[in-house]
Amino acid sequence: MKLLLVEDSRSVVAFLEQILRREPDIELLPPVGNGREAVAAVQRWNPQLVLMDLVLPGGMDGVDAITEIMSTAPCPIVVLSGQLDTPGRDRTFESLRAGAVDVLAKPTAGGLEAVKEFRERLLRTVRVMAHARVVGRRRTSLRVPVVQPVLSSPVAAPVVDARPCSLLAIGGSTGAPPLVYELLRALPVPAPFPVVVAQHIVRGFEPGFARWLGGTGHRTVAAQGGEWLEPGAVYVSPADRDLTVRGGRLQTQPSRGVAVPSVDVLFESVAGFHGARAVGLLLTGMGEDGARGLLAMRQAGALTVAQEGSSCVVDGMPGAARALGAACQVLTPGEMGSLLTSLARASSPLSGRGTPP
Repeated sequence: MKLLLVEDSRSVVAFLEQILRREPDIELLPPVGNGREAVAAVQRWNPQLVLMDLVLPGGMDGVDAITEIMSTAPCPIVVLSGQLDTPGRDRTFESLRAGAVDVLAKPTAGGLEAVKEFRERLLRTVRVMAHARVVGRRRTSLRVPVVQPVLSSPVAAPVVDARPCSLLAIGGSTGAPPLVYELLRALPVPAPFPVVVAQHIVRGFEPGFARWLGGTGHRTVAAQGGEWLEPGAVYVSPADRDLTVRGGRLQTQPSRGVAVPSVDVLFESVAGFHGARAVGLLLTGMGEDGARGLLAMRQAGALTVAQEGSSCVVDGMPGAARALGAACQVLTPGEMGSLLTSLARASSPLSGRGTPP
């Protein structure tokens, strides 16, 4: 595969090239150091994948470059982020909304073990993301990235049970953060039920993810465990522990699997404590995490939804759920938005039915 590296730090370029040049299936294009050069290089070389830093010189940062690339020559873009301060984290999630398919944190410390772990994660991500589905975006301004909303196109409302919902559980991985954002926008503020999100994410980025989701108008919480579930709040799982629902409270526990936080663990706990009153959405992502948990929710009587395959960046998790028969419905993101609007209406106290105790 042809890979373009966009990074202004010579030391980072040298470090990444040392890893990537050893792989016979990867052809490294000449690296570029700013956003304008990145746009020109993508248009010229048509790479299968771009590794993109976000903090770039020359008047066009990484988010602007991603926006331009996705409007002129769409291709899979993986963000390389070393920013754990507030502006950096917000910029990271804006890059996903602009069209990037995944985020990798640059190694900061930890010695040889940390380098080995980063190398394995980098190569795994590069090989999978080179085949990710991407969709071109309409550009309106380079300085103010505006992407076509995922849920903007009119869709027919799916047929759903009009029963009230006591809890909405959402699980996702690669490509899911922008969908979570748009799905929350489809919910009225405040929502008549709590929302719990298990998103595979780099450790240290979950507070920024929660804050970014707060841009939808909902009250968002980076869960630590012990929180009481409240209607109208959105709870984001920690990145290094599993999140579970126990009665009306959230609890965390050491992860038992490779995928962290585990969507299976969250969904299984929701099935046990909320049963038929819950709704589960399984979004785009690598692997099979969430499929067994969604099946447990369906067997408990919950309304379960898997994302439709052609709309996924990576149709791993939803595809596994569909193969298990775990989904009551298979919906596009737009149809999911219509579903959430209907569920919120059915769960509102004004409907005369309300959220079940």
